[in-house]
Amino acid sequence: MPKKPAFQLGIVLFISILSVWLLAKNIDVSVFLLGLRDMNGFWLLLAFLCIGLSWLFEALSLIWLSAHNKQRLSFKTAMHTTLIGQFFNQITPLATGGQPAQLYVLVKRGYHSGSATSLLLMKFLLFQIGLVLSFTLFLGIGYKSLFSILPSMGFFIVIGYIVHASIIIGLTLVLFHQRTAKGLGELFLKPVQWFKKETARLWQQKLDQFLEPFHEQSLYFIQHKQALMVGMLYTFIQLGFFFIIPFFVFQAFSIHMSLFTSSSFHAFVMMFASIVPTPGGSGAAEMTFSAVFQSFMAEEKLILSMLFWRMITAYSAVVIGVGLTMRGIRIKRTRAKEILD
Repeated sequence: MPKKPAFQLGIVLFISILSVWLLAKNIDVSVFLLGLRDMNGFWLLLAFLCIGLSWLFEALSLIWLSAHNKQRLSFKTAMHTTLIGQFFNQITPLATGGQPAQLYVLVKRGYHSGSATSLLLMKFLLFQIGLVLSFTLFLGIGYKSLFSILPSMGFFIVIGYIVHASIIIGLTLVLFHQRTAKGLGELFLKPVQWFKKETARLWQQKLDQFLEPFHEQSLYFIQHKQALMVGMLYTFIQLGFFFIIPFFVFQAFSIHMSLFTSSSFHAFVMMFASIVPTPGGSGAAEMTFSAVFQSFMAEEKLILSMLFWRMITAYSAVVIGVGLTMRGIRIKRTRAKEILD
């Protein structure tokens, strides 16, 4: 595995282990093991099924949008792109590595870079809109229960809305306003001009060649609103399966909580943890989960639920992502060896 992803993965594991230790250090080990022994594996299996279905609908959204982007993705490519994105989201701060890694996969599979960028940014925009709308729905219906658990939650909700709204506005400008995208590109190239003018000129030419198909595809989406609506529907289903995962985890440990309450609290955890600048929201996710759900269960069950929740929603993507990355490295080495032979 490349050194940089391995180092980032090590940071994620260190922060997560430290967070769990801080939360669990006062728990009697025998009580912890007893709760583990009485666990109902059927409910955990349903939770794992939910994360799989969440990934499936993300891939279906990519396939649908790509079909209206003049270069349809195969199911295999869409799933591979989805899983690689999930992996890099978990090991990079603010999940910033997911889209570049997905872009790399699509370009290597023969997708034009401008069209691929437009496709991925459009999918990310739909995801951000779906996340904000879903949480707004949960907040509108169950705000009393949310604020009764965390009276100071209003401050974090405002921050979450500001950050996610800024992302939505920024993506919309980049996707549909060519002058904004060109201006940002020129801004990033200014430091290069100070040292290597010829390099900056060549990069500017490549940027101009990239932006034309990028904006053509972006405007194509606007003209096909039905494609965006179906993509939005797939995104809502993707988020729905993700939000209900804690409900099944709690059932596995005989913790009684309504589906709506667990899903709405999970939406808040996701909204907040995603804006904390640690790899994959590690540390913030565990602490927020603990703060939100601690009043509903005993301490040892809280830790067990949190461990399996993170295992399902984060570490499963890491395990699969590492496997796909190592497989890609082996294939490259095999091809290189064949060429040399």
